[in-house]
Amino acid sequence: MGAICQTTLLAGSFLVFLYGIVPLLLYVFPNIELSLIFMSAVNWPFTNYSDPRAYGVKYDSRNFYLSSSDGIKLGVWHMLPKSLHKSSVFNEKGFDTVFDDERYPVVLYFHGNTWSRCASHRIQLYNIFTELNYHVVTFDYRGFADSTGTASEEGMNKDAHTVYQWIRTHSNRTAVLLWGHSLGTAVATRFASDLCLSGNCPLGLVLEAPFNNMFDAVKNHPFTSMYRWHPWFAEIFTYPLLKYNVHFKSDEHIKNVYCPILILHAEDDNIIPSHLARRLHEAALSADRDSTFKEFSRTKKYGHKFIVREPELPTITKNFVKKCTSGI
Repeated sequence: MGAICQTTLLAGSFLVFLYGIVPLLLYVFPNIELSLIFMSAVNWPFTNYSDPRAYGVKYDSRNFYLSSSDGIKLGVWHMLPKSLHKSSVFNEKGFDTVFDDERYPVVLYFHGNTWSRCASHRIQLYNIFTELNYHVVTFDYRGFADSTGTASEEGMNKDAHTVYQWIRTHSNRTAVLLWGHSLGTAVATRFASDLCLSGNCPLGLVLEAPFNNMFDAVKNHPFTSMYRWHPWFAEIFTYPLLKYNVHFKSDEHIKNVYCPILILHAEDDNIIPSHLARRLHEAALSADRDSTFKEFSRTKKYGHKFIVREPELPTITKNFVKKCTSGI
């Protein structure tokens, strides 16, 4: 009898903690939710970013740093196309000058939350791009990896502008394709909107595992599923987003994106359900934008971050770039 009472007490205490204490902590300390959204602290300690090839990058590459307009140091990788591997590019100046060759488009990649630019599934994608003879430029947002500062929506947008401006400093002619994954799709979409509104649309925009806006992403996330019945759900989970100006309203920004858009999503994505990607696609179509939605069957088991394993991804990418360039 005593064991049953003890078990009941423990179970009751756990439920009180789970459904009482945790929501209270999230409400009183809204920065906790912010940390869960960006998860910039989730990374391998003592990582050395100086040699991209040590992490599996296939072709010649370099690590360097840029400074944003507000003094943030950003860690950046630049990977060369296959055709330029082992060429005469051996120094910083050489890497910079090859951007001006229009035969090799540039993919500016925006990663999702957690880890860094050297995460293995990201490396696999970079290698697909370089194999297709594209330059790849990727970076860690402020607060991630070896970049300084603290992650925020506004700050990440500034970071995107900083890296893009560096690309354009070295080439005004080379086409730039924006590719974002997960949280990075929101950064890429807002940035693409900025470029298009300024009359400088990118070549195209690829959104891998995107969501329509942060409010819906939070509401549909597995972590919040156990709290959806909670009478204070909106106050607990929406208040921090409003307080810290974290909206990521891709469904609004995408209406200003005039270049071709490709949305890729896995049917079995349990982190960002595919119906949120469909809502984003529908928002683009409602504004008469050129958006294509491609969903991968759950039988492929790609989940949230392994669309990179799709055998047809190189062909899909190449055909999309061809479509984009045909409209120039």
